[in-house]
Amino acid sequence: METLLLSLLTLAHILIGFYFAFFGFWNMYHWASMTQVMIERHLPCPLFLLSFIIAWQIIVGVMLMFGILVKLIALLLIPFIFFIVFILHPFWKFRAALRKQHMALFVTNLTICLGAVVLLLAYK
Repeated sequence: METLLLSLLTLAHILIGFYFAFFGFWNMYHWASMTQVMIERHLPCPLFLLSFIIAWQIIVGVMLMFGILVKLIALLLIPFIFFIVFILHPFWKFRAALRKQHMALFVTNLTICLGAVVLLLAYK
């Protein structure tokens, strides 16, 4: 049973880490459109903020994938995820297809937040 739990925690590191690293590179690829979204949301210093977010996603993702400082990373991810989900994906402000898209991203990010909470609790 302990081996299964350890295997599941390792899988959680890899999957959650991959999620962040992947979207870090995705945001880098979609730099112009992401910058425009941040400007529309009236976020301060969108170029600097986007650079920080991309670096954060990639660094944190890789650290999680390799099991480096998992408890600290999980603890730091929770407020980061809340910031992103409420600032960039306020589904209640959209209609039709855009509402569905933002709601899916909202729920996905909150689910990842739950994964970070599980990792945080697993490493007492």
